[in-house]
Amino acid sequence: MLKTGICSITFRQFSIEKITNLAKKAGLDAIEWGSDIHVPPGDIDAAEKARKITSDAGLEISSYGSYYRILDETQEQIFQPFLDSALTLGTDTLRIWAGNQSSELISEKYRQTLVEKLRQDLDLASSAGVRLALEFHVSSLTDSNASAQKLLKEVSHPNLYLYWQPVYWLADFDYRLQGLNMLKDRIINLHVFNWQFNPSCGNWGENIIRRPLEKSEAEWKRYFSVPLSEGIHYALMEFVPHDDPEQFLIEAQTFRRLVS
Repeated sequence: MLKTGICSITFRQFSIEKITNLAKKAGLDAIEWGSDIHVPPGDIDAAEKARKITSDAGLEISSYGSYYRILDETQEQIFQPFLDSALTLGTDTLRIWAGNQSSELISEKYRQTLVEKLRQDLDLASSAGVRLALEFHVSSLTDSNASAQKLLKEVSHPNLYLYWQPVYWLADFDYRLQGLNMLKDRIINLHVFNWQFNPSCGNWGENIIRRPLEKSEAEWKRYFSVPLSEGIHYALMEFVPHDDPEQFLIEAQTFRRLVS
């Protein structure tokens, strides 16, 4: 079963209340609360607030979208506060990142160390009844279909899952669809957007042009036709053109039509 939702990072500038009201107005089922702004790791008060406001609005919390990166050398990150926030939110799904380096550039030692640390986190999450799902993203060990599949096999843990999103840095529909089919048995949620990527434009944000979802309806119909494993999955809108809430409501109409 595929339900609809939004990632709170879509509107980092808005309050928990405003995002919840927008999601309800858009007719969505759920919200993924992010760890960077709205529900910081270990901030139990923020998690309790988000949980109550979401529940009072009749919406679900699909997941805790964290920025916990395994072996992140740029900042010391401890896993437990992220797990505590997920539990306080009342969700059984915690999204994390498979490091912050390209799978093509890392050493075998780095990869083995990441696998060992990921297994430790998976065991801790399992004991708390929380599933871990890796972000499918550039500059991580899930930055390609092959590397993501290899990592799943290397870790070989029943509690490890994936998110999936179109590989926006490679404008190749067949490759994207191949990856979705290849990984579908371990995919738990989808990130939904329509981006045009131009790697020559500068930094990451400048490289991306956000386009209306209706311009990629044919592609998303194919993506949504791929059967995932049994159970509930969430398709989550992530970012909209111009960060505009009115555009979001328009996008949500297209989104719900595609999912139905």
